[in-house]
Amino acid sequence: MRAKILLSAALLALPLMGSGEAQARSLGKILYDSGLSQSDLSAMEKAGSQLVEPLGQTGDARRWSNPASRSKGAVTLGRIDGNCAELVHRVSTVKRPEPATFRTWRCRTADGGWRVSPGPE
Repeated sequence: MRAKILLSAALLALPLMGSGEAQARSLGKILYDSGLSQSDLSAMEKAGSQLVEPLGQTGDARRWSNPASRSKGAVTLGRIDGNCAELVHRVSTVKRPEPATFRTWRCRTADGGWRVSPGPE
């Protein structure tokens, strides 16, 4: 579970940076700069999971908040492409009060589960 959360965090943070910059920064630094705590990432993960299991419709959204960190956000189901679904996250943290937008993908596996993915395969 911890590896899944860290992978999610890395995929969330990468759209904010150029490819060279992303390679040069550690995951710990990316998480620190985002202001997202591990419990924030868990809340984001839960909200996203509610949109794909069962699979909703484009535009469906879920809000989340973490009173402990004062972070909050919403995740919206974006494009659905084959067995993959785009999740669009809008996130505000104490460290970054201006909402940031992140896009991630989840793809259905052969066993029916969902996994974080770079996009449609």
